[in-house]
Amino acid sequence: MNGSTRYKKGGTDLKRGIAGGPAIGAATDLIIFSGQSNMQGQSEKLLTTRSVKGALEYRQLTDELVPLKDPAGEDIGYDGRPGYAYEDWMGDSWHKGNALGSAAYGHSTLLPAFAAAYTVNSGRNIVAVHAAKGSTDLGYWLPGASGYKALTDKALMARDSMVRAGIVPGHVFLVWLQGESDAIIGKSKGQYKDELAAIDSALRSTIGLDRFCLIRVGRFTCDERDKEIMDAQDEICRENSRFMMLTDIAVSLYDDPPSMNPFVGGHFSALGLARIGTDAGTKLANALSHAKKDVDLVSAKW
Repeated sequence: MNGSTRYKKGGTDLKRGIAGGPAIGAATDLIIFSGQSNMQGQSEKLLTTRSVKGALEYRQLTDELVPLKDPAGEDIGYDGRPGYAYEDWMGDSWHKGNALGSAAYGHSTLLPAFAAAYTVNSGRNIVAVHAAKGSTDLGYWLPGASGYKALTDKALMARDSMVRAGIVPGHVFLVWLQGESDAIIGKSKGQYKDELAAIDSALRSTIGLDRFCLIRVGRFTCDERDKEIMDAQDEICRENSRFMMLTDIAVSLYDDPPSMNPFVGGHFSALGLARIGTDAGTKLANALSHAKKDVDLVSAKW
């Protein structure tokens, strides 16, 4: 790692603000995007490469803050070194070699749409951390497991990078889109809730997580196993004030062909991911603006 954060051309100028976004002095939140393939990004095309005003992405492999745009994410090996991009012929070999994955095929993710909605509606900047990997159940992300280490390593490096750049980290949020693999293996509602709570508790201690924000999973098995995971996500958001449901539109998008990847079943198209990201980013921004105390996210009723 370098002693100071580097920027690619078109990156941050602290005199003007972040990537041309809100005026200097606007708070900057660290938002981690994690989960499995629909969060990693497995869409059918690259919708746009336009960067988002007020938003940066942390790149661990080069220790850089760069303007957030698609394709987002990085292929990172289990040792923290560069991994390799997924190709169809790889099969399970890609999963064995990569702890985190970039947007599949270099296509779109939901991150830019989320960031655009969040920055516009909150007046805050963000640094995004893409830390997702397809075909992972919750066991991969539990404390002590490979996914948890990869996520927390990247998040802590991002926070250090912000500090070195003179950016004061504000809130720390996790945006979670995951659960299809748990449905496939028939995980119970109770076990899923317990494991989510364990991940949240650990992240609160390790990276200072303020809120665990969920995008409710859509249909994948198309039977009662899906409902078990959806119910688990709904219940934990009602019962545990650490959790917040950002959007549940994924289920309805499954009945909208333009929102689904026509080549990979159970995965959203570039348009579908943009719709999910826009809804989720708007909901988080609006919830934050309605919190009674901006600094007291645990006790605030959103």
